Amino acid sequence: MDIADAVPGPAPLILAPALRLIRPLFSEPVQDPLVPWAVPEPPPPQQTEVPARVRRAVAALTAALVEVLRGRRPLAHFEPHAGAEVIDLLARLRAEGATSGIRLASVRVSQPADRAVEATVRFELGRSSRAAALRFARRDGRWRLVAMELALDAGTVLRAG
Repeated sequence: MDIADAVPGPAPLILAPALRLIRPLFSEPVQDPLVPWAVPEPPPPQQTEVPARVRRAVAALTAALVEVLRGRRPLAHFEPHAGAEVIDLLARLRAEGATSGIRLASVRVSQPADRAVEATVRFELGRSSRAAALRFARRDGRWRLVAMELALDAGTVLRAG
């Protein structure tokens, strides 16, 4: 029989199952599923809005950091604003010349504690984007860069602080 000669007809009847289905009987109450924690986790703390003066200070310090990385600002200008490990990493990066074409693309600021501010930074280096995480701490009345994680190429994260 050819497909073209087939005449559509009614669908076949569906037969009842061969076994009669019955609802199972439970002799014990059903137990709730076990979970790996005893009590629910508390909700994360609400992020407070970062004051504008703090946001401006972090943006200015981040811009100065980029100028140091590019070689357009002496490292000595940034030393009062950063910890010793951060300064050592900046000196090494400048000596290698790997960051001479870096440009600041964006900065996002959050304040997890009163005396701490964190910034996520996106850089442009050539035609690709690079990222950094910066942690600033308020010491002696000024914000200082105390920790930095910098991803300048794929798979390599440089850390200081």
